[in-house]
Amino acid sequence: MHKAKIDGKNIELLKLVAQLRNHIDLHRIIGLNVDALRDPIGSALLGYLQKSALESIAMSICKIFESSPRNELNSIPGIIESLPSMRLSDKQQCEFAVFGGRYGNHSDPTEATSYLKGTLGLFCGIQFEPLARLKEFRDKIGAHSDSTADIPFLRSHAEYEILFSFANDFYGLVSHSIIGFGIAPISKVVSDDFVRLIESVGVENIKCDFDKET
Repeated sequence: MHKAKIDGKNIELLKLVAQLRNHIDLHRIIGLNVDALRDPIGSALLGYLQKSALESIAMSICKIFESSPRNELNSIPGIIESLPSMRLSDKQQCEFAVFGGRYGNHSDPTEATSYLKGTLGLFCGIQFEPLARLKEFRDKIGAHSDSTADIPFLRSHAEYEILFSFANDFYGLVSHSIIGFGIAPISKVVSDDFVRLIESVGVENIKCDFDKET
């Protein structure tokens, strides 16, 4: 019974993570090719698409990391709260330690819920500023229209990727180590389709990712 409930919530989390991947990719591709796209597509539509993607990034991240004592959320905290108290096997301990170590938790995992709460707490503490800014954006602009809101910009793509990676890795850990299912890959079909679309209107040498630092 517990596994069925957790699996259902984890699948919904995967959908949120997949949506976040699409929003991040579209926002990045538009930004990297904005000069080449202005002529065939137009600045007004480009601005609208990029703003919509930016707002969707904020909304998706807030949904993924949101906790609530009143609602059964499909968020990371919501899934952790749904877990029964369970001692980890030796194999699970290794898998949990890899996940936790990646995000700052170097303690020995013995019990699933407490270890995941600790890892999430450490991660959210490190990422406090971007998460707080995204929540402020969601609360004052995304979900409402606050006349006093003054949020000139959100965070960088590097921070979006860190938040995405944690959520995707958490989904994978729960799916594989707790539920015992395979891990569904996150598709990039939407970004691939968008690239084909802008190629069809004559844009060449499309840039899809940031230059790697050397």
